Amino acid sequence: MEREFCNQLRIASTANGERKFYIRVSLLVYLVWLILFEAVGWYASDLPTYDITSFIDKQIPLIPQFIWPYMLCYIFPFLPLLVVEDWHRFNLTLLSVIIANLSAFTLYFIFPIAFPRPELGQSFSEHLLSLLYKVDFHPGANKLPSLHVTFAWIVYLACRGQRLNKLGQTIVFFVAVLITLSALFVKQHVMADVVVGLCWAFASWALAGNLYKILTGPNVAPRTGLKQMMKKLAPIMFLFAVVVFSMMSF
Repeated sequence: MEREFCNQLRIASTANGERKFYIRVSLLVYLVWLILFEAVGWYASDLPTYDITSFIDKQIPLIPQFIWPYMLCYIFPFLPLLVVEDWHRFNLTLLSVIIANLSAFTLYFIFPIAFPRPELGQSFSEHLLSLLYKVDFHPGANKLPSLHVTFAWIVYLACRGQRLNKLGQTIVFFVAVLITLSALFVKQHVMADVVVGLCWAFASWALAGNLYKILTGPNVAPRTGLKQMMKKLAPIMFLFAVVVFSMMSF
């Protein structure tokens, strides 16, 4: 009994150690992402933009209260840290995010999107939405695909089959749906942004699933797998960052 109790404590201590390690990794990735996202947006906002507002978009009403689920997406990507049991799956999630971002950033340069914003009233939700509009890129950038939508569905895919029961997985699914709808109802994205963002998530997840096996060795520990993956991806990400900041200097 005492030996079993000690083993359980050892397992719990190891799990907590892994979680703390991946929290630090996630915060670093988030910081790097934020810098690159802003840099790409600043540059893309100076490029000629396209308005792809469709007939369907014009029929979708502004619902300012959806700003709350929209803002939820800024913390929703951290949910897998609390949910995953297999840290290889978290590595796969990070790889999906990297693939989704690098490909999306490239498209932001090629096809920057802009569209008119609606007039807002005086409610608290509208004041918050007005602040979001002000800090956004003008006249527009970083829209197609919607990374709000992409991240929401990558999180859902990451959380499936982990520590959550069926009810938990269903809640995560509906949160992803709510975030997807919010991108339309707060008029931060048009229908094309959302549809492409959804496809981007599932395509990035599928590609990451195949690529992870190539980037890491067989039967390695999750930390080792992460280090192997990042070591092989580092030259690509560094080159991309150099290109982005070089473009901004001109």
